[in-house]
Amino acid sequence: MWEAVRFLFFSNIEAFAVFTIMLSIFRMKSWHYFWPSMFVFLVMNLQSYFLREDLKLYFLVPTITIIVYILLIATIVRVPILWASIISVTGMFLYTLLQLIVILALFGDFNQDMQFSAKGSVVQLVTSLWTFFISWLLNKFKIGFDAEFERFRLKWEHIIVVVFILLALTASAVIMFVNNMLYIMLFLIIVSAMFLYYSLYKEREYFAKEDEDD
Repeated sequence: MWEAVRFLFFSNIEAFAVFTIMLSIFRMKSWHYFWPSMFVFLVMNLQSYFLREDLKLYFLVPTITIIVYILLIATIVRVPILWASIISVTGMFLYTLLQLIVILALFGDFNQDMQFSAKGSVVQLVTSLWTFFISWLLNKFKIGFDAEFERFRLKWEHIIVVVFILLALTASAVIMFVNNMLYIMLFLIIVSAMFLYYSLYKEREYFAKEDEDD
């Protein structure tokens, strides 16, 4: 029980730290999207916990995580899918690099069991605090890329996002069926439903503003 609570608590802090550095690199602020992102991270980390602890499929976690970040940035932050992918991969790489430095500085090496131990939680917390500090510096001194996202937005990108979500859900469902993991589908459905809601809601909001301007 407490093992799961500890894992979820520090994993949520870490997930938001990763999200923060992703946006800060491109001069955006994660706090504007705190509550919807934290809900997504909670569901994502619940799934991560079951995949790693109960189902021994930890190799799926990085792929699922990066997909969640891409969809989160594309649907909630409203960044084109191309840039959402670039932002997610860039931020994940930098955070992983920083975490590696922290691990080497604190413990000298890394082993697979560390991520489930108290040492793993310490690494998550220390890395997250450094990440928040670096992100604050980037925002404070306006350091980062100022990309023109709209130039890379596809005309019917909201349809692509919805199709991407449905394909990801279908693929995950197939994997779970083959591995007898049907109860994990609940988490996927919740996350997918939220992304679909934001995608469609924000798109309607966008066209409503265009109609008012006309």
